[in-house]
Amino acid sequence: MIKIQEKLRLFFATDFLTKLRRLLILYSALFLILWFVIFLLFPKIFPLLLHSYYHLVGGKSLVFISIEEALLVAIRASFYLALTLLLPIFLIKLWGLISPELYEYERRFLQKLMLLSFLLSILGFLFGYYFLFPTLVKIFLYFGENFENSLRIGAFLFSMLRVLLFSVLVFQIPIVFALLIKEGWITEDLYRKRKFYLLSIFFGLSFIIAPSDFFSQLLLTLFFFLFFKLSFLIAKFL
Repeated sequence: MIKIQEKLRLFFATDFLTKLRRLLILYSALFLILWFVIFLLFPKIFPLLLHSYYHLVGGKSLVFISIEEALLVAIRASFYLALTLLLPIFLIKLWGLISPELYEYERRFLQKLMLLSFLLSILGFLFGYYFLFPTLVKIFLYFGENFENSLRIGAFLFSMLRVLLFSVLVFQIPIVFALLIKEGWITEDLYRKRKFYLLSIFFGLSFIIAPSDFFSQLLLTLFFFLFFKLSFLIAKFL
């Protein structure tokens, strides 16, 4: 209890809060500048974002159905791109501000945790962009092959962003399992004895996440199971 009170006192000290406020102001200003720059360059960046789409439909253009839609898409997409590019740098700087206030064992543990989270995020993004999203597009286009597709630019782009965010978050699941293993809530003995129960739980979670898509449910169940196995290795690393 004394350690927690001491940590809170250090984190809410005037010097620490001053540095944190300066960091937030600096990176808020940098974010606005980067957002504006990406917005100006968006017509050149946009084709790169749609690489998987053009590859699947042979270069057929997306459409917009209102005067302001293309502009709003550019504003929102450049916002997310700026946030994605600047957030890792901000977190590194924030870690540099917080880490001196931590004990050595806490610092080592959080460094490993952040490194694993970053690597899994990159893997999740690559998996979502090069495999998951193109696969979903193929499935949806297959069921609409008897109709002419005129996909809206906004709906398509933000569907892709949702899939990528979902993929990144799913790839963080091994860390959650690893923390539960490290705390002793999940053991290898439990896994061996309750394997089929765990598969049922994983399928239930998949059903909640994707209630109307059986293919996605099976895929998520498989990923949950593989991630669960991977978590035992990650727990040893942590």
